[in-house]
Amino acid sequence: MSESFFWWNDEQKRVAEEVAQFVEENIEEAETYFWNKKFPWPLVKKVAKTGYFGAGIPKEYGGLELGATGACIVAEQLGRLYAVGHVFTVSMLAGLEQILRYGTEEQKQKWLPKLAQGKELGAVCITEPFAGSDAANVMTTAVKDGDEWIINGKKRFITGAGVSDRYFIYAKTSDDLADRKEYSHISAFILEKGMPGFSLEKINPLIGFDNVPNGYLDFDHVRVPDENRFGAVGKGWNVMMSGLNFERLIAAAVFSGILKDLITLLFHYSKRRVQFKRILNQFPGIQNNIADIIARYRMGRVFSYHCAYEMDQGKEPMVDVSIAKLMICEWIREVGTIAIQTMGGDGLTKFYPAERLLREGKIAEIVAGTTEVQKMIIYRFAALLPTYNKMLKYRWNEEVNAPVLSNRDSQFKGLEINDENLLKVIAHDYKVNPGIYMTPDDVRADIGGSRSKIRKTFESLEQQGLIVTHRDRQDKIVLVKANYKGLQKAFPKEHYRWFPEWYSDADKF
Repeated sequence: MSESFFWWNDEQKRVAEEVAQFVEENIEEAETYFWNKKFPWPLVKKVAKTGYFGAGIPKEYGGLELGATGACIVAEQLGRLYAVGHVFTVSMLAGLEQILRYGTEEQKQKWLPKLAQGKELGAVCITEPFAGSDAANVMTTAVKDGDEWIINGKKRFITGAGVSDRYFIYAKTSDDLADRKEYSHISAFILEKGMPGFSLEKINPLIGFDNVPNGYLDFDHVRVPDENRFGAVGKGWNVMMSGLNFERLIAAAVFSGILKDLITLLFHYSKRRVQFKRILNQFPGIQNNIADIIARYRMGRVFSYHCAYEMDQGKEPMVDVSIAKLMICEWIREVGTIAIQTMGGDGLTKFYPAERLLREGKIAEIVAGTTEVQKMIIYRFAALLPTYNKMLKYRWNEEVNAPVLSNRDSQFKGLEINDENLLKVIAHDYKVNPGIYMTPDDVRADIGGSRSKIRKTFESLEQQGLIVTHRDRQDKIVLVKANYKGLQKAFPKEHYRWFPEWYSDADKF
């Protein structure tokens, strides 16, 4: 049974129940393919017949029109079928969001029904020998020749390599430095298996993905019609970025169902294992381990579906999606370790899925944007949000004789902007914030006046050796702080001295 959320619509809830039942009926078959290390083509074709590949595709193109939420619902359950979940996810990533956002009506009519039917799988091709997390550094080239493009280069770490018929690739279409600086040097294309010069170079054995093909592709003068280009020439970076939120979200969702199965396994196992004349689940440490996994599962799941809901409302929750991908993929690896430790030696065997989850977790921390990339996105974009990026005013409060957060004006507000007054503002900040600099806006918030006059006064104080400045690459002052000479000039020493009431006068010097 699939646990739904109150904001799901009736159709999403119905499909959640149906796909959960489908998985229960086919889980043994999926495990058979895993053990035989064979790609589960018959099972993939079963999924295709159900129409689940069309979860996120509008009905006018043969889909179920369940949005990002529906795609995550299907991915969560199919993830329990191991290879099936991974190829479903990658096939959705291989152009769905990109076609919906950048495809012409003719392109949508041609490609979206194929995605919805699931009769052919897709793969997304970004990584190269030269480009991994540095996705802008692609070296695969596409050169225009009449109504065609000639593509040369290689792609690697392509999930679904060989078994896929549709490959959504990004290639360099300009060597102009100005284009490179503006990220206008890449274009997006769909290539199809069977195009002359397009071949599978190798299949990678990975730490996980035991029966999920992952490999290298070679493009040797592959001719691709211009109608297979998505977005304007040179706007491939925009096309790529448009799909990343969806990609990271669905990549996180595919592991949720596996986590639930692991919780079920640990409950089952711990009720039947006896050590030191006690059933395993009677040990507080074992209970704590399982509780940790349950907490991660439920928190990750609700947060992921919250992100999916936001996407379905037309929002771009870039920070939240990166958090979901970061946390869930880290938790997968951590949970795999906890599960193995909980089961002891049995956890090390391949007869239980704990060791598989540990290996999958390591892959999850790298695919669809590494953990480090997610953290970079979270920091950079969260720093732009007004929720976090605002000025804090710490004022010295005479009543409590300490610095406190306050919205009142500074004691220097309205004074004339000159060397003496501005130095007092900067020096007084040492008393309140001894370890940090002030920004020009901090100073202006304290005294008022024009920015240009404040900056000129900074330069005067710097020339006199009274303040230290930090400048950006354009040599613009971005931070200021009074040095020792400036502190002495601004106020007498007593201004900076402070002791708690309990401190003995006899110990002062």
